[in-house]
This record gives sequence, structure tokens and C-alpha cells, in this order.
Amino acid sequence: MADSTEPENGSKYEDTLKKNINDLDLWDDDISDEILSSYDIDILSMPDEKPRTNKEMKVKVGIKVSSEDHGTPLERFRPGYLWVSDLTKQNWCEQQLYYSFTMSGIIEVNPVVQKVMTEGSNLHLARELAVHDTVPVKVTSNEDIWAIKVINLLNAVQGFLNGVTLAREIPIFGAPFQQDVFFVGLIDELRFDPESYNIDLLELKTKAFKSPPSKAQKSQHRLQVLLYKKLFDDLVKGNLSKTTVAKHLRLDLKRDFGEAVSLELTKHLVEFKNLDGLLDHLFQRMQCLTCVSQLHIEYVHQESKQTLYHHTEDYDDDDLSNIFEDYLKFWRGQRPVAGVDIEEAWKCQKCDFAHICEWRSKKSEEYSSKNKDKMK
Repeated sequence: MADSTEPENGSKYEDTLKKNINDLDLWDDDISDEILSSYDIDILSMPDEKPRTNKEMKVKVGIKVSSEDHGTPLERFRPGYLWVSDLTKQNWCEQQLYYSFTMSGIIEVNPVVQKVMTEGSNLHLARELAVHDTVPVKVTSNEDIWAIKVINLLNAVQGFLNGVTLAREIPIFGAPFQQDVFFVGLIDELRFDPESYNIDLLELKTKAFKSPPSKAQKSQHRLQVLLYKKLFDDLVKGNLSKTTVAKHLRLDLKRDFGEAVSLELTKHLVEFKNLDGLLDHLFQRMQCLTCVSQLHIEYVHQESKQTLYHHTEDYDDDDLSNIFEDYLKFWRGQRPVAGVDIEEAWKCQKCDFAHICEWRSKKSEEYSSKNKDKMK
């Protein structure tokens, strides 16, 4: 699998490009699997190694959002598009997601959570390397970066058409449900049956403990695989255009690729000068496949590497559409940010923002008022 590396230094253009790319987070894919693995009720229940003092809390409360910030959350916090992981984090707690953007200085590094994330990342990487090697490719533009993603997706597609049965770490993107919002993701695994032409999608989730995934975790992971299927199926059905890609990713489809990317394309027996031709080729090959047949979620114990639980999820387009529409209202600034319901207040136990959470205070006051009314 090709992997984009930073542009070489040596020119004002390249320095500016590097800064812009870092500012827009274009180097990252949908890498939240490791983060999501830390959303474990067993981990959240563990005592802090170093409890925070009231003095430390007061200092952190002093961090405020700049009054100069304007626009919708999508405009303020993201480079014109969202990651699938943005919605899964939103599913966990939208208020926490909002604070992670506006008050990131409060976040503390938890050694336990950091270890869980590192172990999860290592396990994902080991599985990926069991299927293919990673090859660094120098890039000189945003168009080069997205060409690498297209190449990696195209390799998986072409592999299936040639009889390969397994692909891992597959980039995916699109604008589902005609909502004019673009999404980027990274599918853990696709399994192809050459006889039936069926394609199964599997997401790997690692767990530090052998306990079953919580209801909240299952909800996150279900949303993730449903959205991945929607994005993949839209490509198979031809429901994504080059103009949509260019618009949301701010790309010049006619811009020539750099030398290293052009060489990488040649290695894969395809020769295109720019994204205009490469995307046409990708869309044509995608439509030779079938839509995803089944959705699987596998939970693996980090220490033993054993599979603990395996779930098969049913796809529900209407359900996904309803969730999608509600979540996008937040990103478009069409409704206020919302926190968790009282039934999921346990999530606040290890939240870095619990001591300043307006939603938590609001709900506490509401339930206190209700209890007083009952006692009258």
C-alpha cells in the first residue's frame, strides 16, 4: 500500500504546502479505531493514577473559546469534510466532541488510555502488514495526497477483480444521502468471494479487558460500519461525481501529479497525469463490483490476540439516514450541541471536560428541579 510522506524541504512553496497540509489534517485517515478502543467502561471505571486537584481544575476552567470564532462547526473545525470517526465520537457524546475542538487545552494524557490506544494501533498495523507492505511515496501537492488514497482503494478493487479475497486498510469517501457533506474513512477489512461475488466488510475493535462491549460501544461501531457500507455502495452504484470530490476536497482535477506519484501509478500499470483521469478509472472499476453483503464487527483481546466477540450487523438505510440528518444539524449549526442522556451519565466519569460541562450542569439542575416538584 502506498503511503504519502511529507514534501521535501527546500522551497517556499513546499514549506507553505506542508504548513497548509498540517493545518488541514490531510495526512490523517479515519484513525479513530485506537481512540474508540479506549471508550471502554472497564477503563473508565479505573481510578486515576493522579487525581486532579481543585486548584488544577480552576486553572483549566480559565481556558475559553475565542470570541473571534465564527461559522458552523463544519467550517470552524474541519477542512471542508468530515471523517466517519467524527460521527462515531459524536455518537458517544456530542458535547465532549465539541469541547475537544474548543477547549483542547484541558485534555490530559492518561497513561492507561494511551497504552490501550498504542496496543490497538499495533494490532491494526500487524494485520495490515500481513496482507501488504507499505511503500512511502513523496508528495508535492494536495492532489498527490488524494491520488495516493485513490491508488490504495483502486488496488483493493483491482485485486478483487483479479481473484484476491482479502484487502485491509481501504480508503473510502463520498457524500451520502445527497446532503452536500463529504466524508472520508478507512475500512479495516473487506473480504471477497470470487464465486458468489459477495463482499463482506469487517471492522476490528481491540479491547484491553475481556468484558463484552457496552451498549454505547456497540452503537458507535454499528454507526461506523453502516456508514462505511453506504460510502462503498454509493461508489459501486455510481453515486459520486468528480465535481463533488473536487469541490469538497478543494482539489484541482487537472493538476499534474508529482514525479513520485506518477511513478507509483506506473508500477500499478495505470498511467494518468491527474485526478481527472484517475477518478474516472476508479469509478469505472468500482462499478464492476457488487455492494457490501454483510457487516461484521470483531472484538479482539489486546494481550492474547484472541477474538472475544463477533457481531453481524443488519444494514438499515432509513435508520442511518435519520441519524445522519440529525448529526449533520450540529455540524451545520442548525441546532445547539447536545450531551448524553441520564442513562449514559457514566461516560462523564473520565471525561476531561466533566468539571466545566454546561450540558451536565443543565441536566443536573433539571433533575434536581423535578425531584423537588415530586416532594411537594
